[in-house]
Amino acid sequence: MQGNSVAVRLRTLSKRFGNVVAVDDIDLDVIAGEFFAMLGPSGSGKTTMLRLIAGFELPSAGTIELAGRDVSTDPPFARDINTVFRDYALFPHMNVAKNVEYGLKVKKVAKALRKERVEEALASVRLDTYGGRKPNQLSGGQRQRVALARALVNKPSVLLLDEPLGALDLKLREEMQVELKQIQQQVGITFIFVTHDQGEALSMADRVAVFNNGRIEQVGTPTEIYEHPATEFVAGFVGTANVWPEADGLFTIRPERINFGVRADADVHAEGRVTDVFFLGSTTRYRVVLSDNRQMVIEVPNTGSSATIAAGDTVQASWRRDECRRIGSIEVSHQTIIN
Repeated sequence: MQGNSVAVRLRTLSKRFGNVVAVDDIDLDVIAGEFFAMLGPSGSGKTTMLRLIAGFELPSAGTIELAGRDVSTDPPFARDINTVFRDYALFPHMNVAKNVEYGLKVKKVAKALRKERVEEALASVRLDTYGGRKPNQLSGGQRQRVALARALVNKPSVLLLDEPLGALDLKLREEMQVELKQIQQQVGITFIFVTHDQGEALSMADRVAVFNNGRIEQVGTPTEIYEHPATEFVAGFVGTANVWPEADGLFTIRPERINFGVRADADVHAEGRVTDVFFLGSTTRYRVVLSDNRQMVIEVPNTGSSATIAAGDTVQASWRRDECRRIGSIEVSHQTIIN
């Protein structure tokens, strides 16, 4: 990151559509050079936030600064920003090189410099030999990289990515997560990435903002968000969480921190009955109702030698008290949150 200078600063930012408050009084700093993720469910405000930063929507209140300059009312073309969309938006009649070059031609950049910049952008996304192909001759992942090159060729200070991997199948999406992170580190541009997929956010981002109902519930590193959720919503939306009230607050523990049987270093033990079993490949997830009627999720690795536990079995569960996290309000639904 570039000396911790602020690339994007939002202050008391709000956006209303009639009676609907899509973004509600948000303050946020995005550091120059970081890969920043905006994570949340549909309707949480993250895409509206991206459109506000891009200039496609104007705020109802508050300010947007880019590198210290107030751009709150500037049109998109006056902001040093480019956007990559989920649907790629490539011109089907143009080859790859022409697609990437298009924005430079609009800006009337000299032909020789356009050629140089296009070659550089395609090389940065490892498509330097694909310039003559049409979009319909490319795979989904290759088309996504062309869209990325078209945005990078303008050398923006901030690149916005609106769920750009959403149209890809699972394996390709995972491959593109690695590629996007590598490209971002190579070019050093601030990336702001919108997604509803926690795996994408946790695997790629330097920091994550978790959105809910138009507000940010927590901002932190992936580890901080997962290990120390600030609210019940964050605990449940980012991963799977067991949540329950105690006299002094609301607590959570992750399913992988709970063991079947008596764990040597555990100081909490409980008996329960297995109600459901979900095979997930590398792990198996169990729903268990404890003797106090509390619901709990336990997830264990599939080692090939583990004893089979089936629905209806009575089990012993154990965990360490210091692996439980206090997350705030005593108000809770008494239900285990499962994504």
